[in-house]
Amino acid sequence: MDTNKYKYDPEQFNNMFSLTDELKAFYEQYEKYLLNKTREQKLALEKLARDMFFTIKHRRIEGVLSQSMAQEIIEYLEELLDD
Repeated sequence: MDTNKYKYDPEQFNNMFSLTDELKAFYEQYEKYLLNKTREQKLALEKLARDMFFTIKHRRIEGVLSQSMAQEIIEYLEELLDD
């Protein structure tokens, strides 16, 4: 998977518990969905997004992510989900 084509590189979040792994999993599922746009693929993608939104919220509460950065990431992921 080439993460360079995405706005946020998972490696930039190495210091944030689970966010790197969740972002990688989201991108991998997103690429699967683009190849095969089934309901099951979309539901799997949405579940990963919900899990990541929860993680982002907690990283923001912990002060690891700023409010603006958390909002930017969520908005970007929502754009990808709107496909």
